[in-house]
Amino acid sequence: MSIVHIISSLNIGGAENFVVQLANEQTKHKTVKIISLSKTNSSRNYIHAVNQKVELIELGWKKKYSVIQFYQLMILIKKLMPQVIHVHLHNPFYYVFGMSIFNRKPRYIHTLHSSFQNWKRVLTIVNKLRFLSSKILHVCLSNAIAKDIKSQYPRIHTTVIPNGIQSYRHARSKEEVKSFWKTFETRSENSFKFLAIGNISDNKNYKLLALTFEAIALKYPNVIGVQIGNPTDQKLSNELKEIGASNLFLVGPKENAADFLLETDALIISSIEEGMPIVALEALSMGVPIITTPAGGMVDVVNENNGIISQNFEVQEFKKTILKFLDMNFEKRMRLSKNAKVAFENNYEISITANLYKVNYGLD
Repeated sequence: MSIVHIISSLNIGGAENFVVQLANEQTKHKTVKIISLSKTNSSRNYIHAVNQKVELIELGWKKKYSVIQFYQLMILIKKLMPQVIHVHLHNPFYYVFGMSIFNRKPRYIHTLHSSFQNWKRVLTIVNKLRFLSSKILHVCLSNAIAKDIKSQYPRIHTTVIPNGIQSYRHARSKEEVKSFWKTFETRSENSFKFLAIGNISDNKNYKLLALTFEAIALKYPNVIGVQIGNPTDQKLSNELKEIGASNLFLVGPKENAADFLLETDALIISSIEEGMPIVALEALSMGVPIITTPAGGMVDVVNENNGIISQNFEVQEFKKTILKFLDMNFEKRMRLSKNAKVAFENNYEISITANLYKVNYGLD
């Protein structure tokens, strides 16, 4: 008897990182398997992080949706006979929802790894088809996301379990991290350093970040912002370059990007939509304060003790929020750092998250 996690792939991403860490923690007490549906990127993936006790089943599917693939998955699940089927991300969810109609025995858990808006279309379908199956428990990463769902779909079964991870272990030495930041410190060796991590996309709202940093440079010429992530939206990437904020550097993707938080004053999140991003938890575990917009689950992660939340998504308000941090004295910023680490230890350690899932799995 076992827990089976089903996910699209184990390519680099927040949901994929979480699945591997949760499965590794769960294998201390249960038999755990991960089913990866599609082909995993050969160079950028989390396969190396999977505990040897976790059985990884890679199906290598090439099609996004297929009736034949659905039956293949049904047969595999029948063979494995899991007590719990835990599904992650959009593509696998459709397969698992269909499976829940025909196979009523397992406990079905679905984690929404992003905001309500990203799942609204899917949940609308689920709500309409409740008469076919209502066996799936939808796990929200924050109270804010759960509230959004309950307000529109009160009959859908939901609960709240925050994301969790192991305390971040950096892969680079402190000297390597310092060397990285020195390449941007053209004006002052005592610069304020801010890091944004995530692919360039509409949801990450880096246009707000660029416009804000351009405005901040007038008052604080020693402020540095670095954005790490794939330029997945070329049009948006060009717009950021056209803004031309001289104190914001777009450096592309980096392995183990959270390493560079070691030398930052704060993690900065400018998103329009978020679930509970793993990078935010990594920052907290390292004692790095967070400056963020009020996007999705961020309002439950950040408070006045460990960071600052802007009132809205406008440039003037976000500028005001960052300036508030910059105008703090050293002692106040150190308190934010200390409280960030305490918040992580009390709420987001992977063992805490695993225990909450255990209760909802009904495996006690």
